[in-house]
Amino acid sequence: MGLALFKERRLDNRRRLTGLLPGRLTKVSTGKDLPVKLVDVSQNGIGIIANEPLEPGSEIQLQLQERHISLLVAWVQPDFGKCDNFRYGLVTLNPEENIEQIFIDSGCLV
Repeated sequence: MGLALFKERRLDNRRRLTGLLPGRLTKVSTGKDLPVKLVDVSQNGIGIIANEPLEPGSEIQLQLQERHISLLVAWVQPDFGKCDNFRYGLVTLNPEENIEQIFIDSGCLV
């Protein structure tokens, strides 16, 4: 007998990534690139791990060749087992943007 599966309570299902990013993530307040490890993606956001502190409400941009997508840091929590790393949830500021489709089109989904 196995354990009962956990029912996902998020608004959107998340999908695992290849680890590749279709563009650059930059902090809007500084304009600097944000070194991150990608965790997952949904239609309206992405999950990342970074060691740079980001405040909830901070704006991040996913810079693609043809456009820029504004993301908001929705939540933060310590990354389990890794010193000085944090897990972040980023959501799109424009609900019309489909982040998952962008990752599919660029070949960044598993």
